[in-house]
Amino acid sequence: MKKLLVLLLGIFIMLNSFAQYSDTTVVQRKHEFGIQAGSTTGVGFSFRYWPNKFGLQFTMLPVKTDQETYFNVGLTGLYSFYSSRNTRFFGYLGNNYVVDNYTTSNYDYQSGKTINTGPSNNKKYNIGFGPGFGFGSRVRFNLMVGYGFYDIFGKFEIYPAGEIGLYFRY
Repeated sequence: MKKLLVLLLGIFIMLNSFAQYSDTTVVQRKHEFGIQAGSTTGVGFSFRYWPNKFGLQFTMLPVKTDQETYFNVGLTGLYSFYSSRNTRFFGYLGNNYVVDNYTTSNYDYQSGKTINTGPSNNKKYNIGFGPGFGFGSRVRFNLMVGYGFYDIFGKFEIYPAGEIGLYFRY
């Protein structure tokens, strides 16, 4: 009986010490999946890989209908200045390519028919940079603000950039 009591007491102490060890262990979540909406980082479904201070974000949204083809893809470089379990402060450099092809049409009331006025083919490449903030442990809300260079190979414009995202970390 004494041996059984000592054995159970030993198991209880070991389990208690393991529980204390696991409470202090920080789980590294390198992968994030979610949605992103940004003028220089892309719009759509997004995946982030953050193995250390440097990270990478890929965002994409393809849409195809009879009248429209819309393709938005973004590739963003990330650098973490500060990271804890519930917050992250980082910098980003976003690259975004947008293809928007659609057919415009007008309705002719005299003939009662729809007349196609022609296809429109828009392609834009945008670049932006700035700081970002992430809040949350398992589900993380991200807000990025900065400066953007829009339609670099077309009608070049410069103005502030805004990016927002919601990610599930695993």
